[in-house]
Amino acid sequence: MLDRDLKNMQDFVLSGEPLLRDAHNNDGQSALSDNVTITDDDVFLYRKDIGEANIIDHLDDVKRIMNYHDSYLADKYKIKHDYYIGRHHKITNRPNKPLNKPDNRLAFNLPKKLVSTFNGYFSGDPVIIKHQSNNDSTNDNKLNDKIKTWLNQNDYGDVFSEWSKQADIYGRAYLYLYEVNSAQDSVDGQSELKMAVCSPRDTIVVYDDSVERKPMFAIRYSTGVAHKYGELITKNAVFEFDTEDIAESGALKITNTDPKDPAHVIKSDMLNFPVLPVIELAEDSDRAGLFDDSINLIDAIDNVMSAKGNDNDTFNESYLVVTGDKLDSKQIEMLQDSHVINIYPKKKTAVDMNKGNITPTATFLSPDPHDDAKENFLNRAIDMVYQTSQVVNLNDSSFGMSAQSISGVALLQRYQPMQARARVKSHKMDKALRQMFTILFKQWSENANPNDLTFDHKQSIPHNVLEEAQTVQTLDGQVSDATKLGFLSRIDDPNAEVERLKEENKEAANDTKGNVYKYVTDQQKAGVESGISDNSTGTSKN
Repeated sequence: MLDRDLKNMQDFVLSGEPLLRDAHNNDGQSALSDNVTITDDDVFLYRKDIGEANIIDHLDDVKRIMNYHDSYLADKYKIKHDYYIGRHHKITNRPNKPLNKPDNRLAFNLPKKLVSTFNGYFSGDPVIIKHQSNNDSTNDNKLNDKIKTWLNQNDYGDVFSEWSKQADIYGRAYLYLYEVNSAQDSVDGQSELKMAVCSPRDTIVVYDDSVERKPMFAIRYSTGVAHKYGELITKNAVFEFDTEDIAESGALKITNTDPKDPAHVIKSDMLNFPVLPVIELAEDSDRAGLFDDSINLIDAIDNVMSAKGNDNDTFNESYLVVTGDKLDSKQIEMLQDSHVINIYPKKKTAVDMNKGNITPTATFLSPDPHDDAKENFLNRAIDMVYQTSQVVNLNDSSFGMSAQSISGVALLQRYQPMQARARVKSHKMDKALRQMFTILFKQWSENANPNDLTFDHKQSIPHNVLEEAQTVQTLDGQVSDATKLGFLSRIDDPNAEVERLKEENKEAANDTKGNVYKYVTDQQKAGVESGISDNSTGTSKN
């Protein structure tokens, strides 16, 4: 950890504190070198005119970025991870209580609850991806089946959920697309594309310094005992590197060069991707984690909860107060483990006026815990944590009611802050997924446009189904069936539902027609309409 005062943990974990204060400009960017800058949201920028193709000639800049990340940013991400798993630094690192007093250190793990609640809401149901275009040369049904098969083979539900969860914790996370050339993963002689989630603790994406901020290259590294090693990834190749030593003077060297052609990496590490295969998912435009701006409140909650635990322990060890007479040494020895306070007069002044004798007393002394004030603070602080993070507190007593007894408007109002946050994140994920499919379509040689993809994020919100059904019944005969069915939350595609309803009605009509025909035929077989005259006038029996 950095050698600095961490009294304000929140100020430390938040992004955007330039360490080179004299070098930052009015955009909050700090220059690390002539070619490298870092922004207020801890994003590295590189000179566009150099380009990713020539980055191999500027390995000193790569090492400078990696060293800066390892020295200043990795500590922030580690603290965020520690708070998520329940290792809260402020309460665990505080000084010990003197005189063996009760010293509870309770960590109320709100960060994990916030992340679990929001990530379950955002990605509990995997995003539905479909390609819809007006291009006659693209078979959407066939392409959608191919996309679905590839996603299922890569366990996309679990991968996307982990991708989203790490973005909640760190403020950003990365999806790494890589090729597998083994025979069992090969399809039609082509290498198979796989995906894995990478943490910002050891992965960096560097963007160009243009207004578009296009990703140029990525760095994945590990720190050994005496050196750093890892991968420098561009859209054209994966360069494996190592350092001579971990100090600034140690040069960075590429280790996977082709022995026959030292100027190039080996063939298996060459790529032909249209964009960088390391794709960032940002939590929001500031790249702030879900609980970054609530850590101070969480530390305060831990402190109050620990104080309440200390009070409970103190109650169990209340002090015995003996007044009016001095205990002898044997009595003190017998009670030395029992928290005794002995108060007695040097002169015989404590006299009972009725009898004229000294009246000794013995009582237990217990501290005033101010429990009501602590409970009020806890309730307010916990509520502020949920408000700040824009996450619904599902343990709120009002949520104990059935959704059937809460109006649809009231439910939407309660979920509105979390919906707003999820909507912003869904836009970030859609952008990242288009980058992923740009690579995938190129790998498949598909004549498909990633902009024709639609992403349906199914966020799980409870609905008042009875109220919806009553609304549909009220609208019967006033609007079209598709509009009417659109008020039912469980129906994803009202138009398709109308078509299914028509098919069911058509099948029911055919069944009815068949039953009538069968009934009439059976009657005919019984001679009901045989045409035989029943009387002299020739009237047939009916």
